[in-house]
Amino acid sequence: MGAEPGSSIIYENKHYEVNYFITRKQAAGRSERTLNSYSRVLRKFFHDQFPDLSPDEVEVKHVEDYLMALTKRGVSQNSKKKYLEVLSSFYGYTMKRPQFESITSNPAAVVMEEISRVRPDRPDCATWENACKLIHAIPDPRDKTVAIILAKTGARLLEALSIEEDDVDLEKGFIRLRERKGGGQTVVPIDDETIYAIKRYQFINVDSDSPYLFTSNLGGRLSKERIRREVKAAADRAGVAPKEERRFEKKFTPHTFRTVFTTLMRKQGMKPYILKYIRGDAKTETMDIYTRIDRDDAKEEYLNCIKEIGL
Repeated sequence: MGAEPGSSIIYENKHYEVNYFITRKQAAGRSERTLNSYSRVLRKFFHDQFPDLSPDEVEVKHVEDYLMALTKRGVSQNSKKKYLEVLSSFYGYTMKRPQFESITSNPAAVVMEEISRVRPDRPDCATWENACKLIHAIPDPRDKTVAIILAKTGARLLEALSIEEDDVDLEKGFIRLRERKGGGQTVVPIDDETIYAIKRYQFINVDSDSPYLFTSNLGGRLSKERIRREVKAAADRAGVAPKEERRFEKKFTPHTFRTVFTTLMRKQGMKPYILKYIRGDAKTETMDIYTRIDRDDAKEEYLNCIKEIGL
């Protein structure tokens, strides 16, 4: 089991059950980042923590010992929860496969129930008003357009930077986000103000041969670090979050736009399942099957809730 050059590493495991689990998740379309996380956690558990145990020999006490070891290493509560979620996913999968009949329980699930996820407080600066001030303080049309999409769709930074020219349908008012967390993709609505910003940027970027909507000066996909740097500088210029500020609750990062968008949509009364769909919190297939989301209905709801930046 390997990986393409430059991609996330998918680690080999000495246990057939683990490798089987990873390859099936890969075939099901899990992202390289997810596969890297799965394989890395399972390798550390079976190779480093319990090298003498086979998967069917693991008991609740072993998972509790693993949790204690993570605690001693200073691993955060949320990270511990994620590691146990990987273990639980592995055992939940293998328990349902007849070829692994020796695995009859999910010891990780028992321990995981006792761990609560710690949710960080929302940054004080995460308001729609501050997002608008910050966007106005970004001078470069390319960087400004990225920030507009982040604020208007709640997209993650990588999702926005991975948008290709073919993903943009300005006539109908939709953008396809390919690199959603978990490996899926979603077609999300955009408003007239966002369409205007994209058209303005495309007009000055007409000579680009890159398939990406947002290209670097070298012609490739724009880097995340570039946008992080520009958002930080703009936040300082706009007085939203001074660059010397070190406290988390006072910082404004590209991901803060996602918090801003979510808070705004909830305040505006957007239906929770549509907000989940636009944010990319659930697989598109699941949302379509169980809630029957129509893109035009989602767009109507979106246009009723989104506010203007005032470009």
